[in-house]
Amino acid sequence: MRNIILLILVFSSFATGCQKTKKEPVKAKVNISEKKDTTCLPHLYDDPKLEKEKVLIYAEEGIDSVLISRNELNKIEKLFPVFKAEFPSDPNESYAGKVWENYINQDGKEESITFGSEVGRDDFCLIYAYYLKQKNGEAKFKLEREKLIKLYRAINGLYEGLNYGGTYFGHQHKRLNASVEYSIYKLKLRKEYYEKKYNFKKQKDLYIKALMQYVSDEESQDPYNQDDPRDGKGEGSERGKRLQEKIDILEKLITNYFYLNQVQNFEITYYK
Repeated sequence: MRNIILLILVFSSFATGCQKTKKEPVKAKVNISEKKDTTCLPHLYDDPKLEKEKVLIYAEEGIDSVLISRNELNKIEKLFPVFKAEFPSDPNESYAGKVWENYINQDGKEESITFGSEVGRDDFCLIYAYYLKQKNGEAKFKLEREKLIKLYRAINGLYEGLNYGGTYFGHQHKRLNASVEYSIYKLKLRKEYYEKKYNFKKQKDLYIKALMQYVSDEESQDPYNQDDPRDGKGEGSERGKRLQEKIDILEKLITNYFYLNQVQNFEITYYK
């Protein structure tokens, strides 16, 4: 009889335990990775006075420009220290670092400044050139800057002509000023390297001849660029003249090894 009572008590205890277990609520698991951590974001506050102050950032006055408030520019400086870096990297490396940044505004809300689109990248390069020009010295390298702009635009125009235009070359027209300022920065940093004691003209002649041969070869297989067989004065003749004009600019303005070296690097980086 005693054993029967013990068995009843054990069974009752087991049943009660199971019942309690079933009634316990299941706690939802929280995925910590899903929580957005904004504690490390910088806090930037707008200045209404500086919002009215506008800064014109341009590659060439009246052309390829962006108008931005001093208030916005201050935020950009803080979020993108690459623009005022002590040792600047080239435009492509600078852009690849971070194309957008988040911050907390005066209302405690998260906002961002981005250069993620093609137009955004144009603006990034204009701002990059704006700051690096200040670092290089606007007046000190005025002549070098003007020549490099003409040289890089000649290269861009040559390949634009060979490819019958395209949005890529339009964007490059705005972006190339960033490459110009980085070339000047390299000259400023290592001027003695570019002052060669040997005669660079043989290298220049080979480069110009190779470029002319490339244009001639490309044009020879272009079915849309044939002269009118009746008088030989078709679209091809005018097109050939326009392409030759770009090469003439290169031949005229490449006056030392520095310009030759930088033009070759620019061409290889963006068009080969």
